[in-house]
Amino acid sequence: MSEALERFIDQGVGRKPADIVLKGGRFFDLVTGELVASDIAISGDRIVGTCGAYEGREEIDVSGRIVVPGFIDTHLHIESSLVTPHEF
Repeated sequence: MSEALERFIDQGVGRKPADIVLKGGRFFDLVTGELVASDIAISGDRIVGTCGAYEGREEIDVSGRIVVPGFIDTHLHIESSLVTPHEF
């Protein structure tokens, strides 16, 4: 596993502080169509976590705001993994 991938995973699951964390906002989930209340963990130029509370080297308060990170292409190849987006 590459060092970068290992860092993304560690920061995404909260084992290590992310580079930047957007705290207290909601984001638009393009898979479910729902607004989700969660911190957003960022490592370098990648979103690595959206499932709860994260610690970050830099934390930005986005309370009361909706974060829409560029309407990221959320497509994935379910036929390759044989799971639904919620299981993925």
